[in-house]
Amino acid sequence: MLRAYSIPRLEDQSYLCHSGSQAGVTCSFALQCPTRLKILPYSHLWCVDLLGDCLITLRYSYADVEISLGRDFPARSQFLDDLANFRVSLVRESRHLKMRIRTEGNSEKSEIY
Repeated sequence: MLRAYSIPRLEDQSYLCHSGSQAGVTCSFALQCPTRLKILPYSHLWCVDLLGDCLITLRYSYADVEISLGRDFPARSQFLDDLANFRVSLVRESRHLKMRIRTEGNSEKSEIY
C-alpha cells in the first residue's frame, strides 16, 4: 500500500530561499505577534553566531536577530548553510522557530520586536 506524502505549502514553511538558491541582497523576518515584517540587508550582516544546537544570532551593524530553533526543526544544518551564504529570503515564526529582533536607533534606547 502506498502512503501519501504531503508537501508543505510555501506559507507553512519556516524559511524560504531566493529563487534558484542564489545569494540575495536582503532577508525578511516575519514576526507573528504583533504581525510585523522586518527587511534587513545582508550588506550590514557582521556574523552568524551559533550557541548550541538551537540558538542562532544574526549580528547586523544596527540590529541583532535571535532565532530559536525547536528540537524538531527540520534541516537545521541546511538552514545554517543557507543563512551563511545569503540564500535565505524570508524567515517566519512558527512552532519550530521563534525569533526576536533588537534594533538600535539613533537614540540610546534600543527597540525589541
